[in-house]
Amino acid sequence: MALRKTISQSELAQGQTDTDRERHATEYSASRGGWFKAESKPEPGQDKDSSGGGRLWGRR
Repeated sequence: MALRKTISQSELAQGQTDTDRERHATEYSASRGGWFKAESKPEPGQDKDSSGGGRLWGRR
């Protein structure tokens, strides 16, 4: 029988890349009743859709 070492959450987080953190990110939503996968949010100044046409986020 093998003994297992307990690994703290902070130690696990140190081994993750930024890409891994984004991929596994979750947000708490009280209206939906729990933790759900984080939705990607647009950054100000970028196109709303990938086609390039249309309104820019963060600008009027």
